[in-house]
This record gives sequence, structure tokens and C-alpha cells, in this order.
Amino acid sequence: MQEGQRLYSINEIRQLAQIVKDDLEHATVFTASIRVEEDGRIVIEEITFRLPDGRLVSPAPVDGEIGTAVDMRLEVYDDHLPGGHGWREATVAQDYAEELADLTRVWHPEPDTLEEARL
Repeated sequence: MQEGQRLYSINEIRQLAQIVKDDLEHATVFTASIRVEEDGRIVIEEITFRLPDGRLVSPAPVDGEIGTAVDMRLEVYDDHLPGGHGWREATVAQDYAEELADLTRVWHPEPDTLEEARL
């Protein structure tokens, strides 16, 4: 414990935990640094949330230095979907298949006139 820091009662701890939980549940993503690896794994390098009161917060390891980010994998809860199994690691192939298809689709322009179609 740091000098000048006090201990909190069980009741205070419960109430404060609920306040923090409420803040996080109503936060919005402010910034996100994402890396997609060659095998399609999605890695969150850093993510910052804006709390309802305007403060910015970011998850970090308990024993890490302040301001140091660590890589995290993106996970998806798909139990509500057909064939879903609960929590699993997100991948480009499984979770961004439509976006990947759009990116890799070869585009062919439609001819505007019959004459352009013959060219």
C-alpha cells in the first residue's frame, strides 16, 4: 500500500466496483490500434475508452508499467448464432469474411453503352 492510501470497507468496495462497471458499460471506444497477422489472427495492440464524464481509460496488465500496452487477441461471443459455441478467438476468415471478399474481389466496370461493350 502506498503512503497516505486508506483501506476501503467491503461495502465501499462493492459500491465502487459497481460505479466503475457502470462507467465501462457506458463508455465508447476512443482509439484502437489493431494488427491483422498473416494467418488472419486479429490482435488489439491498444484500446482506449472515453467514459461518460469524458475521462479516457485503457486496460493494462496489473503488474505492468503505467502507459505500457500489451497485445490482446480479439474474442467473439457467438453462442446466439447458428452453430455458435460461446467465446472463441476472432479471425478474419470467420468474422470478416464479407469484408475480405469485398477487398479481394476483382472489379469489372459495367459498360455504359453497347459501343463500350464491344471494345
